[in-house]
Amino acid sequence: MDRDQQRNAYQLKVNRIRNSWANDEIPIGTFIFSRDAAVVETVGRAGFDFALIDMEHTSLELRDVEGHLRAAAAVDIAALVRVPNFDGGVIGRVLDSGADGIVFPHFGRDIEASRLFAENLRFAPNGKRPSCTGVRSAGYGLAPFAEYVQHADASVLGIGLIEDIEVIPHLEAIFAASPIDAIMPGPGDLATALGLHGQPTHARVRAAIDEIMRAARRAGLRCGMYLNSVDEAHEWVNSGADFLIYLMDSKVLSEAYAAASRSLHQSIDRRIGDDV
Repeated sequence: MDRDQQRNAYQLKVNRIRNSWANDEIPIGTFIFSRDAAVVETVGRAGFDFALIDMEHTSLELRDVEGHLRAAAAVDIAALVRVPNFDGGVIGRVLDSGADGIVFPHFGRDIEASRLFAENLRFAPNGKRPSCTGVRSAGYGLAPFAEYVQHADASVLGIGLIEDIEVIPHLEAIFAASPIDAIMPGPGDLATALGLHGQPTHARVRAAIDEIMRAARRAGLRCGMYLNSVDEAHEWVNSGADFLIYLMDSKVLSEAYAAASRSLHQSIDRRIGDDV
């Protein structure tokens, strides 16, 4: 291969989450709320396996998302994107920009939206994702497109967030009608649905999560879990979680600063006490 061929060669992206599973590992990630792509770089350099870029609870636009996707590629981690709702155009553009997967909120609450979400993850005949040979995920036209399509369909992840109590009894039918790759219970939303605001570890929430995970296992789906604390990791790994998501960048930052502030004030107070 000459220099020009080497320069133009396009390597199909490895999905680091699927790669972890193939090696019997449990990948860890975190939500990204910030617009600053340096946060994704920091997450990757800190040893996380993926970033979950959030468009549901943030003001992030597609241009922000693409910057995060570039940052994830730069530090060789996977990047998922949580969309706010079903919009086939947004899902297609996010995948075209290089996302490794899409996370869909309130999966199953709207049966038709959930079905369309699953359908738009992959190209025909496996789905209805729109195709364009010149997009970032296809190497701007440098990748053999047929090879890219085969790779993209095999590697993309569709993850449904189960956040509504009323869908739990119907999960078997929902999974059959809307084939996805993985699910993740939403402890915060489940707690809210049960009238237990701010109590994601309540026994009734845990019972709902256990029921969701059992249904997912029966359907052959991977299961992820959101962690409010690193101390929760051991419990959920022992419960069979296949991937873990630790907080979001804003809470990691605020908790770190709050802890530092408390420690600094305690040191100052001790000094003042010593001087009295």
